[in-house]
Amino acid sequence: MSNRMLIDTFDKWRSEGEAFALVTVVETEGSTYSKQGRHLLIKASGEHEGLLSGGCLEGDLAEHARGVIESGKPEVVTYDMRDDADDLWGIGLGCNGMMRMLVQRVSGDNDWEPLQALTAAMGTTETHTAALIVESKEPDTPVGMCWVDNISMVSSELPTLKQNKNVTALHWKIHPWTRLLLLGAGPDAVPVVESARMLGWEVTVADHRPHYIDSGGFDAADARLQVIPADISAVLNLGFSAIVVMSHHLETDRLYLQQLAKLDADKQPTYAGILGPAARKQKLLDDICPDNSEFTALLRGPVGLDLGANSPETIALSLISEIQAVLNGSSGSALSNTP
Repeated sequence: MSNRMLIDTFDKWRSEGEAFALVTVVETEGSTYSKQGRHLLIKASGEHEGLLSGGCLEGDLAEHARGVIESGKPEVVTYDMRDDADDLWGIGLGCNGMMRMLVQRVSGDNDWEPLQALTAAMGTTETHTAALIVESKEPDTPVGMCWVDNISMVSSELPTLKQNKNVTALHWKIHPWTRLLLLGAGPDAVPVVESARMLGWEVTVADHRPHYIDSGGFDAADARLQVIPADISAVLNLGFSAIVVMSHHLETDRLYLQQLAKLDADKQPTYAGILGPAARKQKLLDDICPDNSEFTALLRGPVGLDLGANSPETIALSLISEIQAVLNGSSGSALSNTP
């Protein structure tokens, strides 16, 4: 479940006033569907949002969640699937992995913590660090207590289980949700918006042509902006994870890139791309910033991974896949080729 989906579900369930359970993966070994730091929300009815397995563990987790909601006492649940027989669970998973999860009650009685603090951090533009108590012999730091701060407590990008004499805590970084800016509102941008929103990204679409913006194809976008290309810098400085130039108009693309290249380093997106062939991208770069090697290295084009895309929908899939890979520091290669 993406941070944004977690926030949306939390807001909805909190408004209903009923207690529910937060499940957090705190430790894994071997091959598992989810890794440390992933979350699942479960109601007493068994209704849940999120997925921590392929759907095979959620039913049993719902039983544990129901007990935790009733008692108010957090519980650590372990699923060890390294035995091919899976005799304990009787579901024959054969996943060859182990998962430990903390199940804890969330309700108005405890001010909806720790989700109140976690989701508040997720909705900012800063990276935060969270520490969740998983085991404790200290009455002042009970299991389920959570700290959230914008001061880094961990250097690793991966969630880390830290243990001292009396307390074990899961530490992880909370990154802002992905913010995508599309500079161009042509018909090919519509499936990009739809794909990004499915992932829980915040999407802004900007164009200088009002009939493009108001075409009705961008209802899923969080924001639609009619802009003057020469004055796009104010929008660029709002801070985006990824920016894609796709106006399909050479002079307009040139104006967008000119201002994108001038952004301060802390405002540059992690991903920047421009639709079109490599020769077109190079011509634009030669015109506007021939000596800006850093921006030249940042700007991608042609955009996307090589998926054999041949339609607006598959091109959108290719583009979104590349953005996802870049934001996560991944190569985007096939997992079957990974040792």
